[in-house]
Amino acid sequence: MRDAAASRDSIMEHAIAEFAAQGVAGARTASIAEAAGVNKALLYYYFKDKESLYSASLHAVFSGLFENVLPMLQSSLSPGEKILRLARIHFEYLLNHPYYPRLIHQELSRVCSTGEPSEGFRKVASMHFAPMHRVGLQTVQDGIVCGEFRKVAGPHVLSTVVGMNVFYFTSAPIMRITRGVDPFSPECIRKHIASTLDFIGAALFVDREYGIRLAKKIASARSVLPREARDTRGRGNGNKIGHAAQ
Repeated sequence: MRDAAASRDSIMEHAIAEFAAQGVAGARTASIAEAAGVNKALLYYYFKDKESLYSASLHAVFSGLFENVLPMLQSSLSPGEKILRLARIHFEYLLNHPYYPRLIHQELSRVCSTGEPSEGFRKVASMHFAPMHRVGLQTVQDGIVCGEFRKVAGPHVLSTVVGMNVFYFTSAPIMRITRGVDPFSPECIRKHIASTLDFIGAALFVDREYGIRLAKKIASARSVLPREARDTRGRGNGNKIGHAAQ
């Protein structure tokens, strides 16, 4: 008989896949229970309703980024290295957790249709995104004060860093058609990391040449997040839930 932890993990894994594909409104708990190999009664034993399951799913997916980024931003690294590493960690986290951008897109669709994000997303944003944003803003400000960064608007710097990575995933089907490449091939992934960090280094640093050199060093270093042995394009299973990449 399957133990309780395995049953809960299976429910979470298939719930995340269902919510990523259908959104919270379209997701069906019956489908989740069937895919997880449990009955609905057991699903509701662990999660009182669909919204609770959705909140838990969001937390499982989004908390890992927080756990990787925040300690780095609070470390003794220079502001410049922190922002460059943030760009790389963020991209690699999205790469290793393909349901992350899909859940974000579902939430954006929900806001467009209802005008309000889900309660679960509000909680995740308060617990994880807001603290990261505050520390990120402080990092940019520290870089300006110490003379490493140009006088720039911190929120726009962070939005640009995140936006370049997110757009890579949303535009992947277009890249396949227009450029005739696989965006998730090792070569394309390396090029995206290198070009993104180079752009930040050239645009943000007072000493542009130093910024470019530092960007190249961080881009060429061994991965800051170990790759899980799975297809990063999200085909098949390959989304281990509840274990953030360390």
